[in-house]
Amino acid sequence: MARFDGWGVGVFGALTLVLGITSVSGVLMGVALCAVASVELWSARRLQRLEWKSTRVLGVNQLALAGVLIVYASWRIYHEMNGTGEYAAIAASNPDLGQMLGPVEDLTRMITLAIYGGMIAVAVFAQGGLAMYYFTREKYVRAYVAETPEWVIAVQKAGSIL
Repeated sequence: MARFDGWGVGVFGALTLVLGITSVSGVLMGVALCAVASVELWSARRLQRLEWKSTRVLGVNQLALAGVLIVYASWRIYHEMNGTGEYAAIAASNPDLGQMLGPVEDLTRMITLAIYGGMIAVAVFAQGGLAMYYFTREKYVRAYVAETPEWVIAVQKAGSIL
C-alpha cells in the first residue's frame, strides 16, 4: 500500500510541479507532494525490512499529506471567495463584461467550493484513515518479528521475500 501510495503521490507531485511552474502555489504544492512521496517510498522500504518504526513515519507522512491538501484547498477557496480570482480581473478591466459574467462567477464560486471542499473531505477521511491504519500496524509488525524464526526474518530483511 505504501509503495502504491508513494508512487501515486509522486506522479501527481511531478505533474503538479511541471504544470504549475508559472504559479508559486503550484510549485510549492508540487514540491510538497514530491517530498511526501519520497518519505512514503523510503518508509515502505524500511517496512519491507520489518522496521516497526516505519509505521509511525508512514502515519505521520499521511497526516502531512492531509495537511498539504487542506492548506492548498483552503487557500484556493479563500482566493476565489475574496474576489481575487479570474473574474475580478476581468471586471476590473471591463466593468460591462464583468457585470455580464456575474452569474458565471457565482457558478464558478459554487463549483470551487464543491471541488476544494471535497478535496478537504478526502484529505481528512482518506489520509486520516490511512494514518490510523499505519499507526495501528506497529504492534503487528513487532509481534511478527518476535514470533517468526530468525532465519525467515533474515531472508525477508534481505529482500528475497515480500
